[in-house]
Amino acid sequence: MKRIALALTCIAVTLVATACTETVTPTNTPTATASPAAPAATTPPDPLAAARTNYAKNCEPCHGPEGVGGLVKVENKQIKVASLKSDHAIKHTDDQLAKTITNGEEAMPAFKDKLSQSEIADLVKFVRKQFQGK
Repeated sequence: MKRIALALTCIAVTLVATACTETVTPTNTPTATASPAAPAATTPPDPLAAARTNYAKNCEPCHGPEGVGGLVKVENKQIKVASLKSDHAIKHTDDQLAKTITNGEEAMPAFKDKLSQSEIADLVKFVRKQFQGK
């Protein structure tokens, strides 16, 4: 009987010792919470990015990066290119500018075979915003 009591005591001591060595997380201690992540700063997409690219490729060689035009050598010939900032260009309607880009005018080539009507309309918006402040 003493042996059984001793064995039960040993088992009880072992169980208590095991329970005491386990990691206990207090339930009444507040846990640290991460502050909500700040929204990532995103740059809105440029709605005129394609027009900007088309201008650089098709218009900038003559009108220049600032849209001021001037004397330009094209096919071994000097031509006077209109400024996109001039009153003359500003007074044109969007339809008139689109028609000029589409069909060309004087020394300006036509772009109807290189650009879609949508691309031409976006070029007009780009010129208005970039060079005419509209």
